[in-house]
Amino acid sequence: MALVAAGQPAAQAVADPSPADWRAFHEYLEELAEAGKFSGTVLVAKNGREVLNKGYGMADAAKKKANTPQTRFSIGSMGKMLTGVAIAQLVQQGKVSFQDTIGKYVDGLPSEIAGKVTVHHLLTHTSGLGEIPAHDGKGDLDLDAQLKAIAQQKLQFEPGTRFGYSNAGFAVLGAIVESVSKQRYDAYVSKHILKPAGMHDTSFGSRTGTYTPSKVARMAHPYGLFDASGKWVGGQAAPDGSLPDGELRDVGDQATGAGPAGGAISTAGDMLKFTQALRKHKLLNAKLTETVLEGKVETGPQNKYAYGFMDWTRNGVRAVGHSGATMGYEAMLDVFVTKGYTVVFLVNQDGVMTPPLKKARALITD
Repeated sequence: MALVAAGQPAAQAVADPSPADWRAFHEYLEELAEAGKFSGTVLVAKNGREVLNKGYGMADAAKKKANTPQTRFSIGSMGKMLTGVAIAQLVQQGKVSFQDTIGKYVDGLPSEIAGKVTVHHLLTHTSGLGEIPAHDGKGDLDLDAQLKAIAQQKLQFEPGTRFGYSNAGFAVLGAIVESVSKQRYDAYVSKHILKPAGMHDTSFGSRTGTYTPSKVARMAHPYGLFDASGKWVGGQAAPDGSLPDGELRDVGDQATGAGPAGGAISTAGDMLKFTQALRKHKLLNAKLTETVLEGKVETGPQNKYAYGFMDWTRNGVRAVGHSGATMGYEAMLDVFVTKGYTVVFLVNQDGVMTPPLKKARALITD
């Protein structure tokens, strides 16, 4: 897998986990699930070959349906990787430049945004844009409506001066994909990324990008954490990963959606297929594959953001991928490019991914 950039620290002599290590990890996950502290699927592969691929906990507790490797989940912001690849494909075709200002491709934005913000800024969260504005308390999934709302916002900082995570920026990237390709974002991604990668269990729910998890075949219900007053607190984890007290509620009957900033439906197996398609250059040539994966903006010690991907190093072991989270769902894709491991977590319970994720990473990097 030719994905190690020049200048990256070489991997130290960290021994691979043994089969017994992964069996113990599986047993640990089973214990967590039995205690109500984990629900989801976990896939571990070495050089594309599965080492572990199991479901834990319940996809639908009321109907006693267990999670399995075939269960679908919302991948949240992991979908930003799809958008990063889509833009890079258009660059590869000579239709887009990373350094172009976005006014070249998208109409209706004020000159402060259209003439200053570049495609590179959007991909690296250095645009100064913020969240996708809500309308009447609800986010609008229509890209044209999102752009109109984004156009009313002021930049939070001068483009290129710092990192500021921006879902609005990725909405604009989706609009660029639509403008240049003359296709809807979901149609473009389905044809040029999902199909070549063989990701048959991945979708955007519907043509409008909306879906209700409980009505999607083989999809895990999301279990959100709410306090005594009924307020969702599942997104308020402390730095150590702990959450406020509360009770879990099935929110699978609440409509949600998917788009360029995230929210697609997928399985752990399909996310492995995505990494394999990248590695085998089915989606991008070798040069642009590394371009989207190589970290460009520092987000913390040994952590950088690339083009829709995170790029981090621990003990000389490099990994790329992305996280995702929305009410009742958490997700993570780690591709350890210097060790050959891919680890996928897709979780349908608020706040339970951090401890096992840390343990899996430690097995590979420590």
